[in-house]
Amino acid sequence: MIYPQTFAEEIADNIKPIAKYGCLAMCYLYCVGIEDTLEMIRIISDCMKKGILDNECTVTNARRYLQYVTGKNYDVTKEQFNDLKKVKGYPVRYVYNGRGHWVVVDNGKIVFNSLINSQCVTKGKPDTKDNTRVIKLAR
Repeated sequence: MIYPQTFAEEIADNIKPIAKYGCLAMCYLYCVGIEDTLEMIRIISDCMKKGILDNECTVTNARRYLQYVTGKNYDVTKEQFNDLKKVKGYPVRYVYNGRGHWVVVDNGKIVFNSLINSQCVTKGKPDTKDNTRVIKLAR
């Protein structure tokens, strides 16, 4: 059972970093099938409290993060894609004016964006170095 008031108290300290820096953490969750907004925030908050994500919501170890969340082992590699049509459901970093934002791209189209309006996406372009995180179940 979820207790909404307790849930709100628990995430209150973590919510600002999630809102400001949580895009990559949310993209990873989307890629492994977690699409519910409240569930994403709950998981990310829990991972921040446990040190799996840092206090600014940075994913420092994607394999550890995904293993904790799913119980499965994933290989996560940084790759560069010049043609986003070749990206098959992975996080891609867009940059604009010195800032970055992660979204999930599939066949050249953005299928998940944690922000309703991101200047990095609307005015920017994919990062020119290691712009994609390729996620695959480990063998």
